[in-house]
Amino acid sequence: MVRNCAASIRDNNPGNGLSGDLFHPFSVRLFSRSGRAQGEFRRGETVNIRHPAIRYHGGKFRLASWIISHFPAHRCYVESFGGAASVLLRKAPGEAEVYNDLDSDVVNLFRILRDPVLSERLSEACALTPYSREEFRCAYDHSDDPVERARRLVVRSTMGFGSAGATRGNTGFRLDTKRNSATAQRIWARQPDNLAAVASRFAGVLVENRSAIQCMRDHDTESTLHFVDPPYIHGTRIEVAKNSAYRFEMTDTEHAGLLDALKSLSGMVIVCGYDSELYNDMLSGWKQVSRTTAANGRKGSVQRTECLWMNPAVTVQQKQGGRV
Repeated sequence: MVRNCAASIRDNNPGNGLSGDLFHPFSVRLFSRSGRAQGEFRRGETVNIRHPAIRYHGGKFRLASWIISHFPAHRCYVESFGGAASVLLRKAPGEAEVYNDLDSDVVNLFRILRDPVLSERLSEACALTPYSREEFRCAYDHSDDPVERARRLVVRSTMGFGSAGATRGNTGFRLDTKRNSATAQRIWARQPDNLAAVASRFAGVLVENRSAIQCMRDHDTESTLHFVDPPYIHGTRIEVAKNSAYRFEMTDTEHAGLLDALKSLSGMVIVCGYDSELYNDMLSGWKQVSRTTAANGRKGSVQRTECLWMNPAVTVQQKQGGRV
């Protein structure tokens, strides 16, 4: 039985090149009812992407500037474990960009955001959705309508406690009225504008729903940069995220298979993850940098060492600089 959620839209009618600076402010193009075509915008009409479209376990939005500072010049950019596209959203648009994920719920959201008509429907539906426990509960119900399916994902992600809501994990309702910083209700009120900004950034991005290895092979050239951010190895996670963090988990054997595949690519590869013996051993000879981070992104939480492993092609291009 489908519950009658307040903002359900089940019955509605549907109505640039590479820059040497890979992390700089950029204007995003807005979609509105003014009749302007996709990609058109007026001077001064800008929106900042303040947060990802969804909260996603292991998302790198806060670490994006550090990660991007290690990006060499490239022609094609591929995020094969896309998740919330946290790094792609914060890098300057490139000549060719690919987002990929196995989770069809997340891919559906970004496909909706790529369509100017459907993305506007999604933003309007979110604007009409109150921040409420009942909406959060209803968001776990199935919907055959792609826009409604996307709205429910955004609701679960924003109104749920922690990041498990995006992957339909069990999570309680996010009630944080006692916070000193912006409450979840305030963040939800900004969501329609933020979704419009994310939609504009995704203009020109190819959205894929395939295995990460196959996606990388399909788009691999010497001028391709692969940013690879797979699920964390189980042994490196904090206890609460051991078994239910991702819709599609990976065993240590699958991690080893991924690393073997990465070593056979022609392009530039940057791998992100917690420090681990498996990665250090299999990626011996790759450049490694690291920094200490909070496991859940909050001050005072468990500390982990986040690492970047870069293949020799990255270090060569970093030394050469310039355009690929």
